[in-house]
Amino acid sequence: MRRSLELLALLHDGAEHSGADLAHRLGISRAAIWNHIDRLRKEGIEVRATRGRGYVLEGGFEVLDTAEIHRRLQQLNCKGVTALEAVVVTDSTNERLLAALPNDNIHGRVLLAEYQTAGRGRHGDQWIAPPGSGLCMSLGWCFDSPPTTFSALSLVVGLAVVSTLAEQGICRAMLKWPNDIVRDGCKLGGILIEMRSESGGPCTTVIGLGINIRLSQLARGRIEQPSADLESAAGHAISRNALAAALLNSLCAKLSLFGRQGFAGFWPEWRQFDVLADEPVRLDLAERVVEGIARGVDENGALIIEHSGRREKFMSGHLRQG
Repeated sequence: MRRSLELLALLHDGAEHSGADLAHRLGISRAAIWNHIDRLRKEGIEVRATRGRGYVLEGGFEVLDTAEIHRRLQQLNCKGVTALEAVVVTDSTNERLLAALPNDNIHGRVLLAEYQTAGRGRHGDQWIAPPGSGLCMSLGWCFDSPPTTFSALSLVVGLAVVSTLAEQGICRAMLKWPNDIVRDGCKLGGILIEMRSESGGPCTTVIGLGINIRLSQLARGRIEQPSADLESAAGHAISRNALAAALLNSLCAKLSLFGRQGFAGFWPEWRQFDVLADEPVRLDLAERVVEGIARGVDENGALIIEHSGRREKFMSGHLRQG
């Protein structure tokens, strides 16, 4: 896959490139170029081939650039990011940060990837993100004294995302408890939080974030649920580097505040973006299924479901709408 991604990098400008030129630049045959193009298409990347002329990546894409992200973070006066790295391919950005523990301090460390071979969502679901189609990013964050409402962390991360999107002019982004960003009933992004903690001591978290920026029809065909992307919502191109910086700035600010004050200050804001409020839901638990009406979240971020004439709170489970 790495060689296919090298080819993709040559096509990122959206211009037409001949097969002979691409083959020369990569030091491989034209037949090998075709095989790599075929593999990219299977990943959901639309590359147009014109006989006798060459290949075009429709629309092109912006390559992740740590120098540009750093520059934008400085403009935003963001203090929380301590290290920033972008790689072409990895198994999982979350896994790479977790693997650095316990020897390294990963607080404020950011890892972005163009492609993940084992990107994950909650419940072990695969996160499908063709190279160049979005952001795959993880942030390490340490809480010396986790707040009592620590279980609401994913909700706070979601608020950082939707507030950033609103600042970028992308309206109607909403939150689906506990970790999905949605728009008009379609999934726009997801959050995966993993942690390592000591009893009564500090808690180190890795916050994984995946956001769809531009999904081709090929990519949509590989995703099992209805999906949305930012460029379709905005009606114009989105800079991945600018968006990464804006998201990191918002995340660092909200995580710092959450560490000091817990979820209480975020509770009213969450209600504004709660896509499930007063909607019928189904929650699959290990030993039972709960069907009822979602009534928001409590002060700890627990989902409230009204069913069988009463209201019950839940901290986990596989949630479905309708």
